[in-house]
Amino acid sequence: MEKRHHPRIAVKYRSHFSGKGPMVAGDGELCDMSSGGCRVASKVGVSVGIELELCIFSDDDPNPLMVDGATVRWARLGEFGVAFTNIRPPVQRRVNDLCRRLIPLK
Repeated sequence: MEKRHHPRIAVKYRSHFSGKGPMVAGDGELCDMSSGGCRVASKVGVSVGIELELCIFSDDDPNPLMVDGATVRWARLGEFGVAFTNIRPPVQRRVNDLCRRLIPLK
């Protein structure tokens, strides 16, 4: 049963993340996102429950989106999903605008 609160949007954005507690950092590619979180493909493994700082480089804006807190909700080999748990209002507005302009996944 689908438990999503927000529709997912297919994207291919470069990203960088770093752990706020455990020492983890790396680069990845956002594969899909919503106004509440995203899925990241990366060779760097992360653990469920850790909080990351996430930098998203969208194609149509020279300024990256800086998410102050993204909590890892699930992880498997090569990818993980995060919920945006600490995001400043101007950044949330930019994420919402991106999601409105792009086509949702079915």
